[in-house]
Amino acid sequence: MQIYDHDSPEAIAFKNNSIELDNWIEHLNYIEKEIVNLLNLGNSELLKVFESKNVIEKLAREKEKNVATIDAFLKYKEGLPKAAECEDVDCDMFYVTEHEKFRKTYLAHLKSYREVKEEYFGMLSK
Repeated sequence: MQIYDHDSPEAIAFKNNSIELDNWIEHLNYIEKEIVNLLNLGNSELLKVFESKNVIEKLAREKEKNVATIDAFLKYKEGLPKAAECEDVDCDMFYVTEHEKFRKTYLAHLKSYREVKEEYFGMLSK
C-alpha cells in the first residue's frame, strides 16, 4: 500500500494502520510456526524432565491463544476498509480506538508469549 502526497490525513492514517496490521499478522503467523517447533522440541527433549511438563502445557496454551489472536486480527483486517469510508469524526474515532485496542492486544500477547518462551528456554538450560 503506497502513501501519496495527495492522500488526505485520514487516508494516510488508514494506510499506516493497514500496513501495521499486516506486520502484526505476519509476526503472529511466525510465532505460530515457532511455537510448533518449540512444542516438537519440547515433546522430544523436555518431557524427559518431569518439572518441564508445566512449561510445555503453558506453551500449548500460548499456541491456542496465538491462533485466536490471529483469527481476531484477520477479522479486524476484513473490516478495516470500512474505515476509509468514514464521513464523520465519530466514525473516524471508532476506528482509531479500535486500532489502539488491537495494538494493546498485540503487545500484551507478545509479552505473554515471551514470558513463556523465556521459561521454556530456562528449562532447556537446566
